[in-house]
Amino acid sequence: MASSKGYRILGLLAVLLLAGVGALRAQDIEKIAETPFLKVNGGVAVNQTFYAANGIENRRDPYFWLVNANLNLDFLGIVQAPFSFSFSQQDKNFSQPEPFNRFGLSPRYRAVTLHLGHRSMRFSDYTLGGNIFFGAGVEVKPKDSFFRFSAMYGRLTKPVARQSTQGLVFARPAFRRIGYGMKLGMGRNEDHAVDLILFRAFDDINSIPITDSLSITPEENVVFGFNTNQKISPVLKLNMEYAFSMLTRNRTLPETSINNFSFANNLGSLFTANLSSEFNKAIKSSLDYSGEHFNLNLAYRRVDPGYRTLGSTFLNNDLEDISAGISFQLAQGIVGLSSNVGVQRNNLNGQLIEQVRRVIYSFGTSLNPSQKLNLNLNYSNFNSETTQSLIQTDILVDSLEFFQVTQNGTINVNYNFGSQTAQKSLFVTGSIQDATDNQQTNTTFYNVNSGLQMQPLPNLKTVLSFTYNRNETEPAINTTYGPVLSLGRNLFQNKVTTSLSVNFLSNILNGEQVGQTKSIRFNSNMKVSQKQSLALSVFYVNSERSTDAEQVKFSEIRGSLNYSYRF
Repeated sequence: MASSKGYRILGLLAVLLLAGVGALRAQDIEKIAETPFLKVNGGVAVNQTFYAANGIENRRDPYFWLVNANLNLDFLGIVQAPFSFSFSQQDKNFSQPEPFNRFGLSPRYRAVTLHLGHRSMRFSDYTLGGNIFFGAGVEVKPKDSFFRFSAMYGRLTKPVARQSTQGLVFARPAFRRIGYGMKLGMGRNEDHAVDLILFRAFDDINSIPITDSLSITPEENVVFGFNTNQKISPVLKLNMEYAFSMLTRNRTLPETSINNFSFANNLGSLFTANLSSEFNKAIKSSLDYSGEHFNLNLAYRRVDPGYRTLGSTFLNNDLEDISAGISFQLAQGIVGLSSNVGVQRNNLNGQLIEQVRRVIYSFGTSLNPSQKLNLNLNYSNFNSETTQSLIQTDILVDSLEFFQVTQNGTINVNYNFGSQTAQKSLFVTGSIQDATDNQQTNTTFYNVNSGLQMQPLPNLKTVLSFTYNRNETEPAINTTYGPVLSLGRNLFQNKVTTSLSVNFLSNILNGEQVGQTKSIRFNSNMKVSQKQSLALSVFYVNSERSTDAEQVKFSEIRGSLNYSYRF
């Protein structure tokens, strides 16, 4: 027995050396002696998709397969190391030579989590926003500590040289992009927290050959961020995020001195400014009031034109918006009312020819007079105004205005009846959208879906509904309508679940029938064992459409078979 404990302790020391964690207290070692040294769990999922078409060209591959797997190693109940990977037949044509697209693990010991390989971390929306990197990261979040800390270093983008055949480019060039960052958090809970963030990324100039035909330039980026959550009172909370980004779009240009942001000249190797450098900020804040029967929200966001961070794949910039919302309950919760209004604009620096202003407001109400009946109504109005300036020789000679008003209304009614063992419900959902502009263009969409949900036989759920869609866009009026039948049943003591849906839709164009669409969808899930399951899905559609010029008939069938194993 003593020998067994000795092996466990030696194994623990090896794990701690690999994970980079500190020593344990004596009582922890005693608990470890009673804990299995290694627990392994995870799963594998294999998905196969089949496809065939008749009457039209294939719109996807006839056969496709995909394998996903995950593995978690638990050492003595205190260090976890999760692995995950996926690969498919597309990897055969992928430029990466390795068979796996991504591979990584995130071992955890108490308050310390390591990220190794292909991982993602998030500091904030406008700094490091969850981009996948290949490298290492660490998160230290002690339970009762005032401080928290996160850091990462790794490759954000693989180098891809310009590749072409007979003048056709088939690979987008990219420099190797390296990034690193850190976040220091202060505060014992989320109600009173402050985060300080630094993120830097740069392209390796020598990672690919630079030629005159290259469509990109090597970039460099440094972002400083500040986040805070403050619970001012039991009912009032403030959230704010601020980021300042320094971006050099072309690192090959010679270094130069910056006058407006002179501090950038003294950052040494952290940031090198030149004529392509830009300095922008982003701010997002909200103030929330939560009372017993009354809630209020105010939000403000501004993102400077040209704001970018190399830690996020895509961000909208050149926008400023402010919004407010209010909601409250009446008659002991039977009636609920809510309203929101927001204003947004772009062209913040006045350098664009086109400027867009948007105003949106909405109103909603809910009515629940009993447990059987509930009603919801919603309305929103979206106004967009675009002004385009016509300039000749730096003189404004004219301007064009374009505005659009879009109105949306929805209604949902649900009534439950029947016995406790054979419940039934009637439902009606409807929506209307109307869009008009000053170019005399008007488009209106109608959608109605109503039906009955019931259980005529034990363990058989049935939904019989009717759908109606109408699109009025001058000079055409397109209408689609038809019945929908859905069935669902569990078999073999709920080990197998099945569902079947049948649609029959007719298409009317300007009062004349021009087509029909029939579709059948079948889904089945089977629990083979405690660890294994199978899922089958089949979808078949048959469509006929006629015009003055031709008549088109086609059919498609898609099927997928998924096997999963958990251990």
